[in-house]
Amino acid sequence: MFRKTLLIGLLIAPPVMAKDIPVPIECYQTATNAQDIAAYLGCFTEDAVMIDVRREFAGKEAIHFWAKREVMPGGQSFRHRQILVAEPGYAKTEVKWASWVAHYHYWWDGDGKITKMSLQYAD
Repeated sequence: MFRKTLLIGLLIAPPVMAKDIPVPIECYQTATNAQDIAAYLGCFTEDAVMIDVRREFAGKEAIHFWAKREVMPGGQSFRHRQILVAEPGYAKTEVKWASWVAHYHYWWDGDGKITKMSLQYAD
């Protein structure tokens, strides 16, 4: 029984705990889960860039319209699964969004605001 439990535990990625998530990423996750567009936009710099696979949205206004249409409606299903790469001012994470898994790349400034994000299908 122990061996089976251990194997299942290895196959299921543990959720990332809040204390392990950098502030800008925690901001993004919290605002997305709350489906709070004002809080969501507060996570970004004015000139931030969002890349959704191949589409690019530059500036808060463009990000606002994209997020209102494509992020907020299903925001409560967004979950970080694990941080794959962590460096000062950058992280690559694996996330669960609705029924699929994706890699989110975050870049942020010294104030903890996201300057650039890239949302890509998981490798």
